[in-house]
Amino acid sequence: MMRQYDLIERVRRYNPNTDEALLNRAYVYAMKAHGEQKRASGDPYFSHPLEVAAILTDLKLDDATIAAALLHDTIEDTPTTRAEIDQIFGPDIGHLVEGLTKLKRLDLVSREAKQA
Repeated sequence: MMRQYDLIERVRRYNPNTDEALLNRAYVYAMKAHGEQKRASGDPYFSHPLEVAAILTDLKLDDATIAAALLHDTIEDTPTTRAEIDQIFGPDIGHLVEGLTKLKRLDLVSREAKQA
């Protein structure tokens, strides 16, 4: 699993003015929120949001989008609320996280409809 420092370094390569504090907060918050959760594979649950964030660094996306990637499963899979995300990370990131959650729900509904 990618370490916090490695993620920041990946972003810093294309954005020397990256908001390291934001990315560090998002990394730690998501990691703690997911705690001991495991994926079906047995891997720590946090490995998925971290992989998504890494892909977005390959696309050279902005700090807010990468923070949202780290946080994108917290509203859906932990007790975290949108209000908490807004308070800690700001409403722009809260909006991104909530949007990703809604997209995942639409995808699930679409898959279920195809199977019916």
